[in-house]
Amino acid sequence: MTAKSTAIVGWLFIAIMTGAACLAPTQSSAQTCGTNYTLKPGDTLADIARTVYGNASQWSVIYYANQDQLGDSTTLLVPGRSLKIPCLAGQSKPGAPAPIETSPPSPAQTTERPIFQLSSMLKRIDFLTAEGYAPFTGRDLPQGGMLIDILQASMNLIKEQAKGGFDYQVSWVNDWSAHLNPLLITRALDAGIPWSKPDCSNPQSLDKADQYICQKFFFSDPFYESMTVLFVRNDGSFNFERDEQIVGKTLCRTKGWSTYDLDKGGRNWVKEGKVTLIQPPRAEDCFRLLDEATVDAVVIAELTGLAVATTMGMSDRVHPASRPLNIETMHVIIAKTHPSARTILYYVNSALARLKETGDYDAITIKHLEQFWSAAGSGSSQAQTTGARRSEASAQPNPDPPNTGASHAPSAGKRQPEAAPQPRAAAPGKKANDGKKTGQP
Repeated sequence: MTAKSTAIVGWLFIAIMTGAACLAPTQSSAQTCGTNYTLKPGDTLADIARTVYGNASQWSVIYYANQDQLGDSTTLLVPGRSLKIPCLAGQSKPGAPAPIETSPPSPAQTTERPIFQLSSMLKRIDFLTAEGYAPFTGRDLPQGGMLIDILQASMNLIKEQAKGGFDYQVSWVNDWSAHLNPLLITRALDAGIPWSKPDCSNPQSLDKADQYICQKFFFSDPFYESMTVLFVRNDGSFNFERDEQIVGKTLCRTKGWSTYDLDKGGRNWVKEGKVTLIQPPRAEDCFRLLDEATVDAVVIAELTGLAVATTMGMSDRVHPASRPLNIETMHVIIAKTHPSARTILYYVNSALARLKETGDYDAITIKHLEQFWSAAGSGSSQAQTTGARRSEASAQPNPDPPNTGASHAPSAGKRQPEAAPQPRAAAPGKKANDGKKTGQP
């Protein structure tokens, strides 16, 4: 990300959280969820959220529902722009108009050209993921989490056209360090999700682990965009507004996760010892240290951090800093040495694009965000159950490094690439393991 886009995104979040102007009363009182809202001068997402949901802190619901417009745009919160206002669980949506009756199409009209070009050789794709990354992946989350739901909906489009000639499966293996090598590089499984993409165009700025993933794997088109933030205490002792404020601070990030975003863009916080980095095995450990004032901030994906804080009953004591640390995209990855790599990449990208064209992508993301924010806001049993499963999974012993915490989309981490893939007597993903496998939802 360029310095200009970083400044723009930083401005967006400061405007969201600190904007002084309020919606005009006549506008606010009329606004409901399930509709579009046309921005007026002085609007902030926090004001809109306060009007629609009764809680300004749920501005992120609106942000994520309109991420295609508000991401890196140079025209943020422009008056006249229309934003989607999703409904949270329990909110009623405006009634849909009655369908217009039409005459049945003629036989000639029902004949459609195939949407996808199908391979006669690729009959099955085995995907690999892990849990502990709410709301994106998790065996106890609805449909396995947002990204698994999107993946399965995409693959079902291919499966439907293939009419029995194609199938897929999702396997859960809760050791991220084993995903790249041996499971994916040896083709024990075909593709992994979700993985963040380093700046592969600038390899000299990457550590060996990130260079390895750039050299060895293809990345799909982005499935979603996630913000990495610093969670800080509500006592005002530290609030991340400028990079210079980080010098001398103690940060906590789950062990095994990449420090790329802490060093990118010339920050070099870790490389040059500008910060002290503590890396316990679980995200919950980081939040406990934050609550005890042992660390100044926790580095974690915003939504995942909110889920952990809710589960631990800390939502009233900690909050994400208004300035994001990094914005990263989440991808499917496939080993470049896989004989069907290009076909798998085409299937994933073309089906994902089709899902966006039909509007199903938006429907899936909004559904999961509504469920997430409803649970986070009420401290419901769903959030508690998800957190319990995450804690249980993250406590499992794994080979070094134990990438067990939930921080951001996994990257290559600090695992040193091996000179050659380790031989396997049998494909680990093809038999019973610590996770379950799912085919169609």
